[in-house]
Amino acid sequence: MSPGVAHDHPGGGRGLAGPKEAGIRLAKGSVLWLRDRRRLERLLAKVVVDGSRSRYSHRLLAPTATLSPWYDDEAFLAVYEAVTDHTLVDIYRCWDLWSGLAQVADLPGDVLEVGVWRGGTGVLLAERSRQLGLDATVILADTFEGVVGAGDQDPWYEGGEHADTSVEVVESLKARFPGVSASLAVGRFPDDTGAAWAGSSLRLVHIDVDVYSSALSTLKWAWPRLGVGGLVIFDDFGSYECEGIATLGMQLMSAAGSVLRGVTNLNGHLTVVKVADEPLPDL
Repeated sequence: MSPGVAHDHPGGGRGLAGPKEAGIRLAKGSVLWLRDRRRLERLLAKVVVDGSRSRYSHRLLAPTATLSPWYDDEAFLAVYEAVTDHTLVDIYRCWDLWSGLAQVADLPGDVLEVGVWRGGTGVLLAERSRQLGLDATVILADTFEGVVGAGDQDPWYEGGEHADTSVEVVESLKARFPGVSASLAVGRFPDDTGAAWAGSSLRLVHIDVDVYSSALSTLKWAWPRLGVGGLVIFDDFGSYECEGIATLGMQLMSAAGSVLRGVTNLNGHLTVVKVADEPLPDL
């Protein structure tokens, strides 16, 4: 859930109109270094001063790739514009979710998001599912009381972060998208609410919980229910301060082989692909 840090140089420039122009404007506004310069300065200071607290290297990334398909997809931009105030996830990771769901459209099963916050990415997934005509429920699981399960792997978390949300906030956003199939699972997942969905099969799982133990317990619950070819997307693998997610991601990539593949990208996501109907390897 940590907001990403990125430099954005979209092409297009003049002559844009309608949803694309609005989407680009909002995308620029959502990029951390433009929206909140002081926050970026504090983040960079932490990378310099607190870097020894992380077992991994962190740098502000400025890739030279320029292809930006998210600006050409007006359906995506319209949804992103509607949800952007309900998420800390930037346009690049939102596009990853949007395009990722299309990649598993031929698989059966529901969609699971754990770590909903104010509902932005969950509703984006639900609307994408509707537009694709999928027979799927998007399960939106959250305590609505902030981060839970912080431990020794998560030195920057104490628990309770991101508690500025409610069921009502998510329901009000969902109501703006008639016809979506989304259901809230309120409580700690999977401890409190997993049993209600124990019979589900899954095609895509979005884990946005910020801390190690919560992410691992979600993964262990979801794995036997995930179809071969299904995706698990970890939101904060590349985010500074989400040390536990980086650790879990590194463990998963070390375990890659006949059961799973791990693919990283420069927007901070780690995507795990299930390649065999076998148990999750020991981590």
